[in-house]
Amino acid sequence: MNLFHNKSWFFNLLVMVSLTVTTSYFVVNNNFSAESERVQFVNLTDADIDMILAVKAEMQEAKIRAN
Repeated sequence: MNLFHNKSWFFNLLVMVSLTVTTSYFVVNNNFSAESERVQFVNLTDADIDMILAVKAEMQEAKIRAN
């Protein structure tokens, strides 16, 4: 008897394995990329904080002008 006599069984197994591998690949890569972009507040310099506050002030001015 041929091992691959039932082709749908083999195809289903192949699809399940490929979906599992693909899903785990995307989950693992997504977690690492999200963690690498985070910056803790204590690691910011005074210049970084000043830049954040300046951008926030500009955004508030633009919002006031738009209204």
